[in-house]
Amino acid sequence: MPITAQEKSAQEKAVHGQFNQVAEQVKELKKRDLALSLKRLNVYQNKLSTLTVEQNLVYFKLLTEIKIEQNSYRAAKNTANKGLSVAKKLVSPSILISELLYLKGFALESLGDIPQATKEYKRGLEVAESLHNKIQIAAGLINLGAIAYLTDDFKRSLVLLNDAYNIAKQTDDEKLKGNANTELGIVYSHLLQDEQSMAYYQQSYLHFKKAGMLLAAHSSLHNIAINHIRNKNYQQAIIVFNTIIAEFTQDTPSESMFNVYLGVAWAHLKKTASNPDAAYRYLLIAKKHLQLTEKYDYQLQYYYNEANILYELGRYDEVLMSIGRVEKIITKYPASTIIKKQRYVRMIKLKAKVFYQQGKYKQAYQTQSSVIALTDKLYENEDSLSVTQVRLKLEAEQADKQGKILQSQKVRYEASLSKANLENKALRIYIIISILIVLSFSWVLIKLMQSQHKLNITSRIDDLTGVANRYSLLSKSEEAFKRAKKNQEQLSVLLIEVGHLQEINDKFGYSIGDTVLAEIASLGANIMRKSDIFGRFGGKVFMVCLPRADMASAIEIAERVRLGVKQHAWTFITIDNDTIEKVSISIGIATLTNDNDLVSLIAKAETQLAQAKTSGKNKVCS
Repeated sequence: MPITAQEKSAQEKAVHGQFNQVAEQVKELKKRDLALSLKRLNVYQNKLSTLTVEQNLVYFKLLTEIKIEQNSYRAAKNTANKGLSVAKKLVSPSILISELLYLKGFALESLGDIPQATKEYKRGLEVAESLHNKIQIAAGLINLGAIAYLTDDFKRSLVLLNDAYNIAKQTDDEKLKGNANTELGIVYSHLLQDEQSMAYYQQSYLHFKKAGMLLAAHSSLHNIAINHIRNKNYQQAIIVFNTIIAEFTQDTPSESMFNVYLGVAWAHLKKTASNPDAAYRYLLIAKKHLQLTEKYDYQLQYYYNEANILYELGRYDEVLMSIGRVEKIITKYPASTIIKKQRYVRMIKLKAKVFYQQGKYKQAYQTQSSVIALTDKLYENEDSLSVTQVRLKLEAEQADKQGKILQSQKVRYEASLSKANLENKALRIYIIISILIVLSFSWVLIKLMQSQHKLNITSRIDDLTGVANRYSLLSKSEEAFKRAKKNQEQLSVLLIEVGHLQEINDKFGYSIGDTVLAEIASLGANIMRKSDIFGRFGGKVFMVCLPRADMASAIEIAERVRLGVKQHAWTFITIDNDTIEKVSISIGIATLTNDNDLVSLIAKAETQLAQAKTSGKNKVCS
């Protein structure tokens, strides 16, 4: 018996309602589980005809976002095109059109088609402006701001990104705020304003974490690590990279893993105690993930790094092969920005060094001559002062804003003084002096506020060591403790104290003592399992919470940490040519039995730590 029109309408309404629920679930689910979110969405792949036009657009938008998260940019572009074709059926514009145009633009940008990406971003911005949608207007400005710095137009980039930043601050959209801070961090990095850049990266991390966007938060940490590398803080960079690696999941895109492992490789190569062998091991891990990316830029980055690492290993024939691959890619995709051109010149310079090492002096001379010619050509049509001009303009604008703030405060205080009309002359003099003092310190206050903004790093990371700070450490450990009690699971705590630290500080200086702490943190973090919670408990003490670990497992991990520190090559040299001869740790272990809270468990570990120290240090007690 055929169904009636009324029954058909009821069925369609039910399907529409179910889709809306699934769409909302997918929006949240794709932040942490791409595979499952795609599976949920694919249920409607053959039911699109039963959905409304708007729901079709939602479907294609979510699917495009997932494809982008999976780094499948060609598939993302095609999916966005399907959605835009469906959008032609709409009677009036929808903000979903703007979102699809932005997604298509990003896919094109990732594939290296900057001109077409720019067109799509502009089309998306026009739709957003016609609908007066602030969030999508800001998103469009961010996209175009990124295109501007990619093409070395830093002035335009700053204008667009600051406009987007100001709009984002007026919203509750944490993702938008995170994106605005990220792009500003990148452009300030290009302008060599590293402190300002770092501050924006740290803010973007906080916004993405608040939004529950783990992958985006990892991207912010990656930017922070790269900033450390730019400032030659290679050990700090390694610590941050290891933090990201510890949080990798099955849904972490190959591109993210490629970037992180490549960064770790470079940091190991360039750090003071250079380790080309370790760098090469991480390079090979990065290579596995390179095969799954569609970005030619990443291929360039890989072969640049490979050539440098192989050179340090003395494998000169392989270096030339890597440089050959770079030249092949450059021929197909000519370097467009000054940064890429500079990198290419450095690669040709490396080629000359290889020829010299091989005793091919004529080829070395000819190649070095081409380096000089390339360098001259590099700046032939470039405004070499552009970055300096932007920086000076930026500083002038900041000074002007500060001056206006001071002037505004002065006007308010003068108005307040006039209104009071004080009769007591002594009191009036006192007030005037107070105002002058306030005005004098207002500049200091402004600078302090700026410094606070710049130094407001991730609230969960210890500044010195790069591992979890005390607050984050105890917070996560408390969650693990409650979970273990509830599920009747094993749980152990290690307290690790660095021995001879005061002696090291006295003999070599506190900077060396800080480096020892940072290296021990790095050694410990590398040994821990992904589920372990490792951080700085305070001063020279680290703590580890080991979920699902009994006493035997805890002892095994503790011994690995102790031996790792003992066997580490401490090669710091002072002006007196003294070396660090004894760096050791003492470890106390406690395992959950009938403890009612985490504090009592830590107290038991402290007792064991004290016993380890009194029995000669460099020991594990449980």
